[in-house]
Amino acid sequence: MKTAGRIVLLLMLSIVSNLVSASPATVGGPSTGLWWNPNESGRGFDIDIQDNLMIVTTYIYKQTGEPLWYTSSGLYNAQTGIFQSSYDSYSGGQCFGCPHTAPMVHSAAGGALTIHFHDNVTATLSWPGGSTEIQKYNYGFADATSVLYGEWAFSFNIDGLVGGDWVIFDTPYSGSDGMTYASGHTQGTPSYAALGKYDSGLHRWIVVVDSAGYIDSFVLGMDDHRAIGTAWVEPAGTPISGSGSVAAGQRLLFKSELNSVANSATTMQKSLHADDHARFVVESGTPANVDVQLAFENLRRALTEFKASR
Repeated sequence: MKTAGRIVLLLMLSIVSNLVSASPATVGGPSTGLWWNPNESGRGFDIDIQDNLMIVTTYIYKQTGEPLWYTSSGLYNAQTGIFQSSYDSYSGGQCFGCPHTAPMVHSAAGGALTIHFHDNVTATLSWPGGSTEIQKYNYGFADATSVLYGEWAFSFNIDGLVGGDWVIFDTPYSGSDGMTYASGHTQGTPSYAALGKYDSGLHRWIVVVDSAGYIDSFVLGMDDHRAIGTAWVEPAGTPISGSGSVAAGQRLLFKSELNSVANSATTMQKSLHADDHARFVVESGTPANVDVQLAFENLRRALTEFKASR
């Protein structure tokens, strides 16, 4: 993989360790997408996971310099952080413009594969006779703080009471402390200010949101699409106290999407229309359409039956 001058590789460290008493290696599975060793540019690994089934595609070269790819699939152990499989190669498949031809599978052509994930974004990858340290390849952000730009949905759970903030980070802010922050506001309420940055001392992202006399404070381990960590909700002017509550975050939009969206929440809703028959977005003050009403009537009936069966 080639680097560009503005690309800064983010080493996003482990998910907050005090979320559970015996933390697994990863929470919610390793970060999906391209992984690499930044000191060994030119080869890479595409990692994807659904539930506990993982697929890894390896892009590498033969000793003669010809490109080679392997696919590996198997179960991922979330408690140990270990994925074990084999490097399977393929030949005789379909070319561009050619009729479909099923390829031949050469099982374990490259030997055994082991990936030991240290956290959601770093791991050790091994092959017969060697190993290398790999990390999630982040190519779209100028620095760690820039991961925040866009729209995020942050939530927290305080003794079963769930709350949160939809935050749009859209501009940099230079503070009197000489630090540059990602700044913005909550979606729909521009007067509720928000600031965030990557804290190199904590190895975490920190976010504060001013919300109607309260400050929501988040300490988060993040990748480009999600976050998990700890939150505190305190009256403005009051320092955080106690161990905080479990918090999570999910990216809704990238910054490039914000630039072309006047009302991101409305646009996201409208974009979910598959067709008129499946439409579920409801204009303010109007009843849901018949399909939506029927779907929820059936679902609520099933919920009543489920509750009675417990």
